[in-house]
Amino acid sequence: MKPSLLLRESSKLTTCLQAAHNFLLAEADARAIFATLTAAIEKHWQTVCDEAQLSEIDKRLLWRRQFLNPYSIS
Repeated sequence: MKPSLLLRESSKLTTCLQAAHNFLLAEADARAIFATLTAAIEKHWQTVCDEAQLSEIDKRLLWRRQFLNPYSIS
């Protein structure tokens, strides 16, 4: 597998679930961690953006692209 493809694939939930056993995690535990992290990002997104003084344009550019993009949960 090419390195760029490997890096791209490593950003997916499915890849993390496949590797969960390497960290002594059951799939259900790995899913729970993912859900907790996702909820925290969604809950605190606006506050973090405000603290970073991001413009509306920058917030829109980052949201669902760099953070929680649809590809990552496929």
